Amino acid sequence: MQSRDEYHSIAPKYDLLLSRGLRPIRKNICTFFNHINALNILDICCGTGEQLRLLHNERRTLTGVDLSPAMLARARLTSPPSIRYLETDATNIPFNSGTFDGILISFALHEKNSNQQRAIFNEACRLLSPEGHIVIADYSTPADTFMAYVLGKLLIPVVERAAGTTHYHNYREWMAIGAIKGFLQNEYSGKITRITPHYKGCIQILSLSDIHDTNRG
Repeated sequence: MQSRDEYHSIAPKYDLLLSRGLRPIRKNICTFFNHINALNILDICCGTGEQLRLLHNERRTLTGVDLSPAMLARARLTSPPSIRYLETDATNIPFNSGTFDGILISFALHEKNSNQQRAIFNEACRLLSPEGHIVIADYSTPADTFMAYVLGKLLIPVVERAAGTTHYHNYREWMAIGAIKGFLQNEYSGKITRITPHYKGCIQILSLSDIHDTNRG
């Protein structure tokens, strides 16, 4: 458990600063979960809960977990009471194996160290139902185009550097291993479906299904 809430200061301003830029990504995630008819969805490292609010309907059971009390306070303040939020470590989530038919890990892995990344992913695999899907949205290696270079090599690193020294170090390690593609090559052997790229391919949304036993922990 961390000793302080590193998101305490940013939580009240988080959606104001980032919501507009992330909204197309979040809408595509909603479209995918609607397409597969996921009804019991877990958002790991859910932050202020905006994705869950977009996913909300009367048929769904929605759960968000995060370790930041400030982010969760904001999520509870702005969400319908039917969305449940838990303050818990994403590597040890208190639900039975196979509970969820949809699990989302959105912009969380790149800010963690390699051991945490692996543990969070393995926990997601444990919690996924046999026919379920894990959706990961995170940074990808920029394509070989001018605009992708500007976004992926210049603008995004500035944003990540502003998040703090540890965050930026983990981001650089994430990019060094090949970003989302490199991580999954090392950790996953099941089916991968690309949902859609964003920001000239610097961000990818991928769906993982047919989770192998080796990924269930």
